[in-house]
Amino acid sequence: MTIHPGSIFLGKNQLSRSVSGCTVALTSYNGNSSFEEWHAHQNSSISFLLNGTHQEDLFGKKYKRVPGDIKFIPAGELHRCNHYTVDARKINLDLSNILLNEMDTSADQIMNLLNDSSQAKFTLLKFYHELNDNDSPVPAAVQLMLYELLHPTRTEWQLTDKHLPNWASRLQQILHDEWNLPFDLHDLAKRIDVHPVTISRYFPLYFSATFSNYIRCIKVDKALSLIKATQLSLTEIAYSCGFADQAHFTRTFKEVTGYLPKDFRKI
Repeated sequence: MTIHPGSIFLGKNQLSRSVSGCTVALTSYNGNSSFEEWHAHQNSSISFLLNGTHQEDLFGKKYKRVPGDIKFIPAGELHRCNHYTVDARKINLDLSNILLNEMDTSADQIMNLLNDSSQAKFTLLKFYHELNDNDSPVPAAVQLMLYELLHPTRTEWQLTDKHLPNWASRLQQILHDEWNLPFDLHDLAKRIDVHPVTISRYFPLYFSATFSNYIRCIKVDKALSLIKATQLSLTEIAYSCGFADQAHFTRTFKEVTGYLPKDFRKI
């Protein structure tokens, strides 16, 4: 078993920037068998798979990683990645222990944050965009984005670490399963056995977003994978993800991720 020092990612780092106690890198992989050894890192890290696929052994489980997957690996956690496709590419974010202590963030808290993986992906993309497209990033701007990633806005209810009530969990499942269908408030309320006013009053509390913004983020998350994993045109992806036209899709995608869809496809 190998322990790799901080900021060392197995693979070829095409771009790498270090600032404010962290390192963000665009790393490519080519299926080399050397990546199959069990190893750990001195620092914790977050990885977002952009292109390609691979298999991974982590936390006692086996995973098939596909474009759009995001994961957190605590410092010292043994894992092993193999069977990379030749086009595999990730955004890797190395987080020093000093940084996590300064931000009063634990590994368990980050794991919980990544349960809302779409928001974490969007923030990480904006963070990478800020460092990659800016020759002299302003430290304060970078630090604010790190706080947005590791301490996203949470309502007072969410800060208590309570679970969603049953009706909200059922609603969340419906929205993610049927995101491409038109929703009627009264129909949703009937399906989850609550009054429409309950959804209206408590949706922002439990989901940290308006209903329309929540659905919009689900659609953008679907688009992330289609842009990277298919050869569909951006117009086809826009319609597949429920946008009225490509202009609306482009505007929304840029607002949520910091990238134009055509530029995200090039990463």
